[in-house]
Amino acid sequence: MFCPNCGKPLPPESKFCPSCGHAINAATPGASAAPAGPSFTAAAPPVFNPGPAGTFPQEPAPSFWGRLRKMKTWKKVLLGLALFIIAVVALAMFMTSGLDKPVQHHFAALRAGDVIGAYSDLSIAARQQTSLDDFKAMLTNNPGLTHVTDESFSSRETNNGQGQLVGTLDIEGGGKLPIEIRLVKENDEWKILAYHVTPIKSMQ
Repeated sequence: MFCPNCGKPLPPESKFCPSCGHAINAATPGASAAPAGPSFTAAAPPVFNPGPAGTFPQEPAPSFWGRLRKMKTWKKVLLGLALFIIAVVALAMFMTSGLDKPVQHHFAALRAGDVIGAYSDLSIAARQQTSLDDFKAMLTNNPGLTHVTDESFSSRETNNGQGQLVGTLDIEGGGKLPIEIRLVKENDEWKILAYHVTPIKSMQ
């Protein structure tokens, strides 16, 4: 028990404080309480303020390599296969780039009536074997070659300075002319070595 006046400890069942003489009443509030000491106030927890849009901050997205490390093995295999196919196609396109340019010029010149310009698209070897008159005779026997509106090729190949195109020519009026063209590189330019056509098939 402690004195409510001076805070000194009191002997049991004391009616007066031996230190200050204050009368002790058992019903006096705080008579048995410990002396008042310094008080502490618990600090309030920090308040979280959401972002301007009221959204909570998100963790940064994992990098490509982070996602790749977590990817399952079979997915990695499929991804690798897809990248390999893309690389092969890109390499093939690069190796055959420019292969169809002399072909496009050749048939554009024939459509415009420029037979000599079309003849110049032939390689040196082709012109040595086929004279200009022979070339004109070939065009007479294949009149569809002078009415080509578009070219499309389903196969492109190059090997040791030679190339090959396989596809069809769109002929004015709705015809299709299957064609196979062989090319050769001369002075870093593709030239037509020879081509083979089959009879025109009507679209009607």
